[in-house]
Amino acid sequence: MFMEHENKYAYSIMQNQGYVVKINLEDSRMLTGKDSIQDLLSQDWSKKIPKNIFETFPTLGALCAEQKLCISDKIFDDFIDHLTDNLKVASEEELKSIFYSLLKWPETESIRTRNYIEVWAALDDECIRRSQQWSYDEMLTYVTLFYMLNVTRVSDFSYKCLMKLSGKAKNLTPAQLVTTMFFIGVQRKSPKYVHNLEVCITEHFDKFTIDELAIISMGFFKSKTPIRNMELVANLANKIIDHSSSIHEISLAALLKIIRYSMKITTDDTIYKLLDTLQYEVPRLSVMCNVHIALVGTSTLTLHEGCLNAIADMLSTSMSETRIKDLERLALTFGTFNFKPQSGDFISKMLHELRKPERESEFNLHGRSFACCIAYLGLLAVYPKDLIHKVLHPAFLEKTYGKHCIGYGREILTLHNTAKIFCKDSKISQLTDKELIIMAKKYTDYVPDENYVKQYNVTERMFLDVLNILREARGNDFVKGGHILTHHQRGDIILCNDRKGFAMPVGDKFDNKYFGLTRSPPDDNIWIALVIGGRNAFIRNTKIPSGQFKSKIRELNTLGFCAELISWDVLRKCETKEAKLEYLNNLIEVAIKNKRSYYYST
Repeated sequence: MFMEHENKYAYSIMQNQGYVVKINLEDSRMLTGKDSIQDLLSQDWSKKIPKNIFETFPTLGALCAEQKLCISDKIFDDFIDHLTDNLKVASEEELKSIFYSLLKWPETESIRTRNYIEVWAALDDECIRRSQQWSYDEMLTYVTLFYMLNVTRVSDFSYKCLMKLSGKAKNLTPAQLVTTMFFIGVQRKSPKYVHNLEVCITEHFDKFTIDELAIISMGFFKSKTPIRNMELVANLANKIIDHSSSIHEISLAALLKIIRYSMKITTDDTIYKLLDTLQYEVPRLSVMCNVHIALVGTSTLTLHEGCLNAIADMLSTSMSETRIKDLERLALTFGTFNFKPQSGDFISKMLHELRKPERESEFNLHGRSFACCIAYLGLLAVYPKDLIHKVLHPAFLEKTYGKHCIGYGREILTLHNTAKIFCKDSKISQLTDKELIIMAKKYTDYVPDENYVKQYNVTERMFLDVLNILREARGNDFVKGGHILTHHQRGDIILCNDRKGFAMPVGDKFDNKYFGLTRSPPDDNIWIALVIGGRNAFIRNTKIPSGQFKSKIRELNTLGFCAELISWDVLRKCETKEAKLEYLNNLIEVAIKNKRSYYYST
């Protein structure tokens, strides 16, 4: 039986607590007697009582294990038919024995291997039929047995049980809540009533150990269910702080993942305090766990320089052991925070690792992670020409993404556009205009339009507000919304002044005729691009834009635009249109006077 490392660890915790039955993963050798497979199969099983069939099944499995004979062999078809037909008369103990007996057979290539699927599917049907009479503990026991067979994710019984248990969450004990959440994580499906479980977990919070809370967190994260109650998320963070020096790294990683997944906006310093504590644990933790520590602040844009420096120092000595997936996440983290570690060779060591010939097979196997890693380095103004060329090469693209450009990720569009902006003189592979247009349609949002009725989000409403204020002041034809950089999801507000500072009409210079292609200023006038910064545009408690916005300003300025970022926080505090217009006009002046007001490097 295959068990994920994380699941194996979680199961061992529940097993030690007595919440689940012990799973013996080693084949238990049993005495097979003098009977041979041929002797057993030659009998007329239609005339045998069910008890004999159930008792013979593990014996056959042991014999087949000795002779390396798979259950899918046609010689077992008749016996398997009689076995499955008689499950309806099996006692509870006999039913359980069938699960254990299946483990005695040689492992099959797939859970859908013939005869193997017939047995577990029949068990699935029989358990569904009996489940109405079972207690919560009995249901969880049988869900555990299906887990033992590695079929939890496809078992209808397991899904229906977890659905029922989540609906009856208020009747579950803390131990049953932990076990239920574990199997929800294994199944990777969120039950309809999962919120009931969250409510009960919050009520029983103090009864759980740190490891049990980690198992619960695995359930939420693996089923793609964010925790709604921010108080519960904060309590998880505080629990980590209280046990920071002793917590197991698998438990820590599980808790950090659900905290990051659930907490998008923070109004206090919970994440900063968490990182402040964890920075001292970095040396004892693995690369994987430190990557999750680095990532946990990205969702709320909480920068802790001491923690990131500690992680960079630790990883600088173990870069060769760091998987490409983890290198990708590190590039994203440091790029999001515009943060280059004090150990100045961290980025150069990462680039050295990305160029290693001996890691070529890993990079080919995880091609998208490789491409994303290089794209995220662009957030730090790092543009390795040789690596960009490698990713944009047609052979790499076809192997990683397939033949058609519709399958390319945003990172490919990002690398193409940034190469055109910052690596003009280099011979780097490029996408065709047709491919660029197709990808731009996929990865850009429609520019908000007040004539198009839609339920706009906060950032889109802010875009329309700015657009209308500037149009009232300058005229409709003097302010346009459009996409200059198509690897960025949202469009920008475009204006034009002549060299004397008078407003000029934008006209149709940024209409959809050239949509999908990177735009440069069409003439020698002063072209201004105002970037809408939503709630998460700035690093928490600073006036520094996040990497995504800072890189966009850098790209626009390099193209020849005078670009500035409109702060959502500043604009919302302007109570009148006049105050908003004054702020926007000041921002336009700053953009014109100082293109490089955000201290980026080239």
